[in-house]
Amino acid sequence: MKRLTIVLIAILIVQVIIWSLTSIDRHVVTEKKNFLASDTSSINFVHIKNEEGEVTLKRIGGLWKVTEPFDYNANPSYINTLLKKLAELKYESHITDNQEKFEDYEVSGDKAAYVEVGVEGGAMDKFYCGKPSKTYTHTYMRPADKDEVWLISGTPKSSFTREPDDWRDKKILVLDKTMMERILLKFPDEMVELKREISSVEFDTTLTAPDTSWVVIPARGKSFKPADKVLNRVKNTLSKMNATDFLVASTDEIPNFEKPALTVDVFLEGDQHEVLDFVINPEDDTKYFARKNGNEETIFVVYKSSFNNLAKRAVDFKEEEKEK
Repeated sequence: MKRLTIVLIAILIVQVIIWSLTSIDRHVVTEKKNFLASDTSSINFVHIKNEEGEVTLKRIGGLWKVTEPFDYNANPSYINTLLKKLAELKYESHITDNQEKFEDYEVSGDKAAYVEVGVEGGAMDKFYCGKPSKTYTHTYMRPADKDEVWLISGTPKSSFTREPDDWRDKKILVLDKTMMERILLKFPDEMVELKREISSVEFDTTLTAPDTSWVVIPARGKSFKPADKVLNRVKNTLSKMNATDFLVASTDEIPNFEKPALTVDVFLEGDQHEVLDFVINPEDDTKYFARKNGNEETIFVVYKSSFNNLAKRAVDFKEEEKEK
């Protein structure tokens, strides 16, 4: 009986060893190497082709720009996300060399995103980005010069499937509130002027330090001090205004700005001057079109709330009237 038991144990051990040897995935890499040959800190060129079109991004100096299909500053948040995801890509395991299975992993055909990334005029990584793994922690990818599908750790797919317009920097204005000197709010039937005044200790002996205040100069009547809440809303909106979408002259119908609902002139220290014209979107009354400095190559789409924050008439700045 003991002998039989020993024989059975020996057979079990042999079977376990055989199972262990045959179950090893020889395609899994022992050392996870970077998928990109390029050092992401040196990357200055990215070209992406997907179902939505093609876009080329270049780093010029310290600024990333979209250079094709239009010329515009790139969205810095999207650029930072892209570079971070590229740096995290590492080989995980080899999947297949069978070209008939390429479309199953979306590394060929319409669903594949083709990417070129590297140094312009120098080393360039070229690859196809396919679908994510079932766990959404890895991505199927194929080097453009090889018939090899690899499972890569990382999830860059979202960065490679954006529309070209999505790469535009959505900032319309980024202004320092402390540098604002004068603001003109021009309506078709009224103009309101907001002016910063600085009282000097030299001329006002009651002051221990220079004092900054704002006054409202209405089209009719005397000047008065504005309600802080309303004034701050105007200044805050001008200090950081973003677009929700864009119209491009080469592809879209540009609205007529001959009679804007509101024109805002902002004057800052150092002779900086910005002008915004607003007209309502006739197809969506929750949105307005904005033109910056008379340039109609790119028109910004903004929420009505941004317009309302700026469309303040003289009476809106009166504390007493607002309380009533």
